[in-house]
Amino acid sequence: MSLSFSAYGDDKSLPEVAPVVAKILAMQHQPDGVVFDIETLDENALPRFAPYVSKQIQLIRKKFPDVDIAVVTHGAEEFALQKKEEAKNHKLHDLFNQMVKDEGVSVHVCGAVAGLKQLTQEDFPDFVSFSTSGMAQLNDYKALGYTVVPIRQLNKQQRDELFEHPSKYLK
Repeated sequence: MSLSFSAYGDDKSLPEVAPVVAKILAMQHQPDGVVFDIETLDENALPRFAPYVSKQIQLIRKKFPDVDIAVVTHGAEEFALQKKEEAKNHKLHDLFNQMVKDEGVSVHVCGAVAGLKQLTQEDFPDFVSFSTSGMAQLNDYKALGYTVVPIRQLNKQQRDELFEHPSKYLK
């Protein structure tokens, strides 16, 4: 099952090829792994970014078909992956499920952010890995030598704001 990323429409603020992906594609040797980092204050961001991430993964897979790839989503956008959001975001769920099952991509959500809504692993589909901390998960991948591809990242002030005033960002 192959899903087209155009099924979502694209985010025009993103370059066609992410700068770090361009560096990966210029490598002579396969990287140890690649991890995509998505962290926003927007609960509706993941359906916009998912097709872009899928396209970047396809580009990497053409050159390095066996490289390990992961996606860590650890901001307000991760809530689109809840089981209860599947009907509303079925294309998103289908795309990530396909990435996991067909392409061997690991998809992680942040337990600390999920906890802001009292959510647990049971609130997310089986294709999602529930990490205690998205930042710690990223650091684990970095320690394994993975190359980080930032899609969107919060600065410290924004991250603090999310945890100190979650009701401003979470419905």
